[in-house]
Amino acid sequence: MGSLKGKSISKTYQNILQTSSEVLDSNLKGVETGKGGSTAMNLSTDRAEFLKVGIGTGGTQPDGLLHVMSVSAGSVTASSFANQLILENSGDSGLSILSGSSASGNIYFGDASDNDVGRIFYDHANDSMSFATSGSEVMKLDKGGNLNISGTLSQSDDRFELIEMFEKLPSLGATDAVITQSSSATTAVTLNSKYGIITMQAVDLAATDTVEFTFNNDFIYGTTSQVLVNLQDGGTIADNAMINILVHDVADGSCKIRLGTNGTDVASQTFKLFFIIDPYITPNQNFVLGGTDTGGVQASDNTGRHTSFAGIKLVTGATDNDKTILTPRDATTEMPGGYDSSAWASVGFGTENKIEFSAAVSTAASIADASIWAGVKLTETGTYITDANQAYFLYASNDDLGTITTNANLHFVYSVGGADYITDLGIAVAVNTVYRLRIVFDENRKISVFVNNVQYGLNNTVINATTPGGVTQAVRTEKSLAMTDDIDLLPFIGVQTHTTATKGIQIGYVKMSRDLYE
Repeated sequence: MGSLKGKSISKTYQNILQTSSEVLDSNLKGVETGKGGSTAMNLSTDRAEFLKVGIGTGGTQPDGLLHVMSVSAGSVTASSFANQLILENSGDSGLSILSGSSASGNIYFGDASDNDVGRIFYDHANDSMSFATSGSEVMKLDKGGNLNISGTLSQSDDRFELIEMFEKLPSLGATDAVITQSSSATTAVTLNSKYGIITMQAVDLAATDTVEFTFNNDFIYGTTSQVLVNLQDGGTIADNAMINILVHDVADGSCKIRLGTNGTDVASQTFKLFFIIDPYITPNQNFVLGGTDTGGVQASDNTGRHTSFAGIKLVTGATDNDKTILTPRDATTEMPGGYDSSAWASVGFGTENKIEFSAAVSTAASIADASIWAGVKLTETGTYITDANQAYFLYASNDDLGTITTNANLHFVYSVGGADYITDLGIAVAVNTVYRLRIVFDENRKISVFVNNVQYGLNNTVINATTPGGVTQAVRTEKSLAMTDDIDLLPFIGVQTHTTATKGIQIGYVKMSRDLYE
């Protein structure tokens, strides 16, 4: 291009940019308008300086030194405490740090005396994320999800938390640990339970009479077991009469129970006997087994330990629609005033308390013809039309518990005052797989859900004829509608068979928390 020195310039081109003097070295020169006005740019031979830069801001004033905008996020502006670099979009927004496969990506924090006093860095060589304070690494999250902290981990003192790790197995609840003799006072009775009540058939005990029956119970382990039996209810007994109870012939899985008098006639009565096996060995004090076995009352042996899993296992009976449910122990009469001693049932986990439920549930080798549910409900049943207010995860191989969109997938169900909302989470449930499930209520009683630490959005359209089994939600952060206020919910985890074969799950832990105060 030829030089313009000594030549006149058309007025059309006189208002171009210029510097106050020639740019010859690394000293910055201010860029001016053609008439000598200042601009936001300085130049030298090795750098350019701008007071503020807006990329994609569409002519609007940048919020800070460098403002990169795809689409405006709305009426929001960047905080004055963090406006040197601003990344903005109406949808997802982010920053990528790309590094070598054995290198690290770093964010450093420095001050006048230390340029790396704080650091966040990802090490691609071992796939770990680390945090450093005061120049030293203090926390590392490894690729296995293990968090290592050099200091003390603390949480808010304003939260109340319960954690059940199943150091002891649950047994039957009070409503299931009962049995009635089938025909006569001498008919053998079978009830596999740690404790319970036997209702005998009516018997007339004359002055010298005794009556005896065999009691079969898998909790009796040979002659070393203590089988304690006493009279819970004997009807009307004369003042000078007594009922004596003797336990004898204790063997592995059975014993004999004999009733007699003190020599005084006792008219025909229906006796109720309370029993407990080895009272020094206590079952789980927080949870019991609910559901049904062989179409009737639940059986204690439907829980146990799995050789490759640290928690407990639940198994069903082998009758179609048998179900085994982990339910809070609710005796209601243990303490004065009718309170339960266990906080799992006596502390109110209300929708207004910012409650949180979490559990680790592992599927078994077969999930065909089975249903699994876990969450907070009013009752233990897995059928979603039963409870007017509830929030729980549901896998169901058929529609016995209610219509769902894709039977192979995990769904989430929540109900507000009898209106049911169902979301197909798009997670294909697999065999022998652990699912860490979490339900979080916020201060507005809206729910967020997580599966294996990934959040899934919720459908907020009530089920109808068009979408009877719910729909998927593309926005992962979408919360539920507000739940009904002041509804106390309980945690339940259940498994149900839809065939004539047993089905099972493993449970690693159950956690519940809430604010201390409303």
